Amino acid sequence: MFRRSLLALPLLASFFAVGAQAQSCDTQFTLINRSGETVNEFYYNPARNPNWGPDRLGEGVLANGRQRSYRPARGGSYDFRVVWAGGAEAEMRNINICETSNIVATRGGIQAE
Repeated sequence: MFRRSLLALPLLASFFAVGAQAQSCDTQFTLINRSGETVNEFYYNPARNPNWGPDRLGEGVLANGRQRSYRPARGGSYDFRVVWAGGAEAEMRNINICETSNIVATRGGIQAE
């Protein structure tokens, strides 16, 4: 019995290693402002979190034509929200940041690329 358990350990370890690789990804994305207006606020959070949390621009803003990069700690699906200087806002939900490298603010809203 003990010997059979020892033989199963490498198999079990490789199973968990494959699972860990599936969970890890490059989480970096760039917010790009192509909207023609200044972005005053930017929020993102894991999709399972109902709260937006802090404004990720902090005290700053993102002028038209500018960009800023972010790297969340975990991969998976995220929700995004942008608020422009004029008060208009747009949201985008359930975007897999492992498959998306840009969040683009446009005249019509926000999109993932």
